Amino acid sequence: MASVATGGRTVAIFPWGEVIEEFLEPIGLEIADFVGRMTGGWLFGHVQAFQSQGWRPVIICASEVVRKPTRLMHAATGAPVWAVPGRRSGSGHPARMPSLRYVEQRLRSPSRAFAAVLAEEGCDIILVQEYEYFRCDLLGRVAHRTNRPIFATFQGGSVTLSALEWLVRPRALRRCGGLIVASAQERRRLGETYPGLRVPIASIPNPIDTGEWRPQDRVDARRALGLPASAFIVLNHGRTDIERKGLDVLVRAWTRFAHRHPDAQAFIIGSGQDQASFDRLLAREKPERLTWMASYVTDREQMRRWLSAADAYLITSRTEGMPVAPLEAMACGLPVISSDAHGLPDIFAAGEQDGGILTARGDIDGVVAALERLAADANLRKNLGVAARERVEQHFSISAVGAALVGFFGDR
Repeated sequence: MASVATGGRTVAIFPWGEVIEEFLEPIGLEIADFVGRMTGGWLFGHVQAFQSQGWRPVIICASEVVRKPTRLMHAATGAPVWAVPGRRSGSGHPARMPSLRYVEQRLRSPSRAFAAVLAEEGCDIILVQEYEYFRCDLLGRVAHRTNRPIFATFQGGSVTLSALEWLVRPRALRRCGGLIVASAQERRRLGETYPGLRVPIASIPNPIDTGEWRPQDRVDARRALGLPASAFIVLNHGRTDIERKGLDVLVRAWTRFAHRHPDAQAFIIGSGQDQASFDRLLAREKPERLTWMASYVTDREQMRRWLSAADAYLITSRTEGMPVAPLEAMACGLPVISSDAHGLPDIFAAGEQDGGILTARGDIDGVVAALERLAADANLRKNLGVAARERVEQHFSISAVGAALVGFFGDR
């Protein structure tokens, strides 16, 4: 369990979702797994970042499985995790008016219970995942009533606004002490969508523990996983979301590439809401030597072994905020073939000098060409992998991001 300094401020972190089960169910986990086994990612990375600066983070969420406000403890970091009773709004008819759904979301949100937890934990600051979301609007009012500053992040959330949100959202954003937006594309969208917005915006990336995520010996990793020593191995891991993660692009690009490379293997590790659809996609496309491991891996040692065993990492997303998965690959010394979805060009600001080969979203030809380059040139793979590791060490470490967060919050 991490030791937590107590000299700093207390920040309440509210993850996305009407209830935490919206996030957990698609990956086959429960709230006990959330507090007992999950680590890393945007949420727990930020917990570690605040702790590195002596601040005290508290995670607060709603849950369908608790009957009263329940204080839990995150096993890996020691951070308090509060779950208060909550319910999801009904999905209704496909043609249901978005504004009615928004009203229902706000009415069902346990704002009084959230306010009680904020008071009990002595929270000084509120941080909300996603600002284009009803909960940020609601907590903005709580923050205003209780004289607490509120901040919000962009993690790739939907920007489809209902008519009611178009009226409410500008005022909610103005209540924010600041927005954390690592994606240059999203910062441009904010300026175009809300031209009168005068809220401070910080380009602070998601953090990664570079001390824990580091390369292992490739020969040993392959031996432990039963992988051939000489194969060209490509890896992808994360949520099974075909549209957002561009998994159809990945499969089709790999199908073309693998046909000409009989020694190449690809592994996709992850689960999510599109498991049945992805299974059908694989059955239809029949990609050679592509293995899908349909599970969410919470064992970091196992995931590091897979990353260390690979030759390259492939991410073909259409929509992102600033994903942590490619950062984990970079920290393990892998070159990355990446789409140009939100946040990804910001990770590879200098392109190949930062360890990444960027392709346009949906560009199957570009992905195939990048795979061909890496498969043919071991020195290129090595050089890009070294650059990738250096990039995360310098810009995405827990301490670097923690210092940036505390500096930004402390100035408001």
